[in-house]
Amino acid sequence: MKDELGVEEVHAAEFPAGRLVDICRFIGASPFSLVGQATDTQAMTDRQITEHRLAQAVQLKGNLEQWKRAGGNAKRIEEWFWQHINRAALPQRVNNSKYVQADLLVGLIHAALFKSIVRYLEERFRDDLVDFHFILDGKLPGKLAAGEKVLNTLLLPRLGSNSYELVVPDEWHDEPVHPFVAKFSEGNGKLSLNRIFEHGLRFESSRDYAGLQLVDVVAYVTRRAILEPDNDVIHAAYAQIREPLRTERDGQALKLVRYTSGQDNVDELRYRLVL
Repeated sequence: MKDELGVEEVHAAEFPAGRLVDICRFIGASPFSLVGQATDTQAMTDRQITEHRLAQAVQLKGNLEQWKRAGGNAKRIEEWFWQHINRAALPQRVNNSKYVQADLLVGLIHAALFKSIVRYLEERFRDDLVDFHFILDGKLPGKLAAGEKVLNTLLLPRLGSNSYELVVPDEWHDEPVHPFVAKFSEGNGKLSLNRIFEHGLRFESSRDYAGLQLVDVVAYVTRRAILEPDNDVIHAAYAQIREPLRTERDGQALKLVRYTSGQDNVDELRYRLVL
């Protein structure tokens, strides 16, 4: 693809819309499975994000006090609580934009993991579901950006909550046990997040990973499809990736995300062409 385009690295913003159609056609015809979500200031205002962060800090502080009353006294755990309380409550540490990005990425990573299970159920994929690598586009060379640090610390505790359930088909537990269950099951229907994320999150340069470059195209085309409803060429590009984006649960291509304190009267017609 890069040879055909005559570039060393695919940057979506550098291509004319017609070329994006070709790239999206390539993505749509490939065996890729995609997940996507969208939000913006029409769904959540800056004030509402701040309110959500403060509510999160209050809830964490309450959890800390409850843990102490129950006899908890481990210094490491208390430090972990205060780290999250301060990151949620203090925008000077992590601004609202970076906080939301990291916070919502937890749900997106869960959706990607869930979809990788339900989309690849066939026997021919058995041996592929034993090793997961979560590679994200790094913002800074050689170190983590503020939002990436938040995501790194939020991810496993949040995924371990009841809000983010992971289930596998019952027959995977039958003999011969599916390799995914053999490696990641802890019994009683529980999965080991530590083993699933044994390689951690990797924040890499998109120059080194073609997959990150293609994800950039998907995100760029999706954003323009939302913002430019009358741009027929961009929507022709988006049409090429709509099917790989569809979810298994409701068939929508995108999930519109907002906090519970977000707008109740979001103009969903704005998103009608991409959902």
